[in-house]
Amino acid sequence: MQRTVATRIPKELEGEIRRFMEEEGLDRSAAIRRILEIGVLEWKRRRAVELYRSGKATLWRAAQIAGLSLREMIDELCRLKAVTHVSVEDLEEDLEAAEKDAKTVG
Repeated sequence: MQRTVATRIPKELEGEIRRFMEEEGLDRSAAIRRILEIGVLEWKRRRAVELYRSGKATLWRAAQIAGLSLREMIDELCRLKAVTHVSVEDLEEDLEAAEKDAKTVG
């Protein structure tokens, strides 16, 4: 189900949206939806990294928040040169959570 959202944007941002539309071959609505999707995905990744860095989320939980696999989350942390603070207990918890998750999906 889709909803209509109206908002005011600066002229500069409108120009960027037009450029995105042209480069991606999208109409205005599709372009704005895609830009919003990209923005939400990026926000989720940043939030997950922030929670992980502050110790408020395990590696596995951060991956879930970001919508990434555990391997992708590790790659993201490496890309950002984030210090990982994984203990043996964290790894055991993450593996248990991953196994539990795999059983519920499969």
